Amino acid sequence: NNPPILLSGTALIMIIAFAIRRMPYTIRSSTAIIGQISPSIEEAAISLGASGWQTFVRLTLPKIKWALLYGVLLCNARAMGEFGAVSVVSGHVRGKTLTMPLQIEALYNDYATDGAFAVASLLAALALVTLILRTLLELKFGAEVGNGQHK
Repeated sequence: NNPPILLSGTALIMIIAFAIRRMPYTIRSSTAIIGQISPSIEEAAISLGASGWQTFVRLTLPKIKWALLYGVLLCNARAMGEFGAVSVVSGHVRGKTLTMPLQIEALYNDYATDGAFAVASLLAALALVTLILRTLLELKFGAEVGNGQHK
């Protein structure tokens, strides 16, 4: 008789919470593109001897890479500011499961407003880096991303 697995207050439960709450953004951005891929192309690759994995890596992935990357960036941006789900499952263990939004709350509740504003500024800077990265990707690969044309 084994004891139950304790997940409360662990990094694993936080990863699960992030995945459950934010993975739909990545999936939603990718499924529309996957639906546009002609099944006959994949069937032809398989009939020519390619495995399912080779077909995915060489045909499907290059066609969905921008939608997938956009979904990951959006998921990352949303996850950086996640407060509710993480607050419930993390246990607020300093140095182990305390994310930046939870750290801001902890500092603010401890009346360390300077520290809270410093961490909030860092979080805002990280959000700006994510937006800049997205903008640079669109500028560099704009035609490829916008028109669905892939090299």
